[in-house]
Amino acid sequence: MSNQTTQTTQFRSEIKLLLQAGLLIFTFTVGVGILNGLDVVDFDRKMLMAHVHAGTLGWITLGFIAACLWIFSDGQAATGWRASAPRWLGVAAAVAMAFYAYAFYTGNLDLRLAGGSLTLATIVGFYAWIVVQMRGATLSTPRLGMFAAATTLTLGAVLGVMAGIWLKGGLQFLPSGIFVTHPTTMVVGYLVLAGMALSEWRLDPESAQKPASKAGWAQVILPFVGVLVLTAGALANNPMVIGMYIPFQVIGIIIYLVRLGRKMLAAPWLAGSPARHYAISAVFLVANVGLITYLIVNFVSGAYGDPPDFALIPSWLIFAMDHAMFIGVMTNGLFGLVSEVAAERRSLWPWADHVLFWGMNVGVVGFVVGLAQKSAIVKEVFSPIMGTAILIAIVTYTLRLQTRPGVVTAQVERMQ
Repeated sequence: MSNQTTQTTQFRSEIKLLLQAGLLIFTFTVGVGILNGLDVVDFDRKMLMAHVHAGTLGWITLGFIAACLWIFSDGQAATGWRASAPRWLGVAAAVAMAFYAYAFYTGNLDLRLAGGSLTLATIVGFYAWIVVQMRGATLSTPRLGMFAAATTLTLGAVLGVMAGIWLKGGLQFLPSGIFVTHPTTMVVGYLVLAGMALSEWRLDPESAQKPASKAGWAQVILPFVGVLVLTAGALANNPMVIGMYIPFQVIGIIIYLVRLGRKMLAAPWLAGSPARHYAISAVFLVANVGLITYLIVNFVSGAYGDPPDFALIPSWLIFAMDHAMFIGVMTNGLFGLVSEVAAERRSLWPWADHVLFWGMNVGVVGFVVGLAQKSAIVKEVFSPIMGTAILIAIVTYTLRLQTRPGVVTAQVERMQ
């Protein structure tokens, strides 16, 4: 039996602004990705770095901030500066993150440091807003997860700016491991926590209003502590400390699966519902944690040298992890969110929902398999399938988002 859950937030226009800006920036990421996947253009490192940061910051992080505005204002009105700050912070974040991606394209260290600093400032601004909104709010598992994700995002952004300062000749007392801690904190910490929280919240919207159980607290705390351990180990290049991450994350993901498994399986996979995006996001999350665990086990066991050398990690494994997380986990989750925010116009091109879901997910699975098998043909077949499906979705959701401001009506079909 299915029913509908309706939730509201006063930040409809701010959420739409962030999601629309993210979709526009994501267009660049997808375009570069298609050409690179087809091996039509041999992009240099500067362009690929711009490609990655446009996706992770311009699309994923703007979408994550939009989700935070929603969940931390749902049922708890913001007043005073808390009501006005999201508007100008959202505009500043979109501009800063687009500029940061451009700075990577130029290869200019001064521009990169400026872009990173501006991006950090907007992230810190939103983090402060979240901290204040947390006061008096129900400490549910999804909210705790989003807060932990925002904390690791802020930490990762600080580490990114510190790495930029190191490249400019400052902070030379820090080890070169500072360059590993930044992506580690972002991908393994921030995005894993965000993926878990977003999928649980939207598969069970009422969970945001229920105090977290002991299992819910453990689901959030264990991965959060684990990523702090992993970051410290990466900074020190200490394999034993890095290996300590595994039990924290594995136990956390097992708790997550036990708590959410039934709702994942009950998702209407053949219907054009946002719920299936959240459900498959959870599946990719498990796959990504499996890849991370595989990498760390090999790292600790000496497969990448003794002492281990991060440069010896096979590139296919890094790219497979990245796409499983960036597309499989977060893009699925965020497209589900966009679909809900634009629910008033879901009748526009309803076929596009199916093209997106099946094209993107079949495409990313095939692309990752091609990477793992080092098969250029497989990669070149599935890359345009994935990319074209996403581009169709970007156009569709851009048109659907063009509705008058009001109250966000989120309708999620849930199987009981």
